[in-house]
Amino acid sequence: MPSTTLAAADAGTEVLVAADACAGADDDSHTRALRATDLYRPLIRVTTVDEVLAEALP
Repeated sequence: MPSTTLAAADAGTEVLVAADACAGADDDSHTRALRATDLYRPLIRVTTVDEVLAEALP
């Protein structure tokens, strides 16, 4: 996850990471990856599927 999101952010694209739609090797790795990814705000934003859908609906 981090390498893909960082490449997109480096290209100038805003990235939303739905934390409940991805996984790590284990729960601890997943949590650490999300925390590290969230440090790249505002280009990368950690969110949830529900929040992404709520923003997409009129």
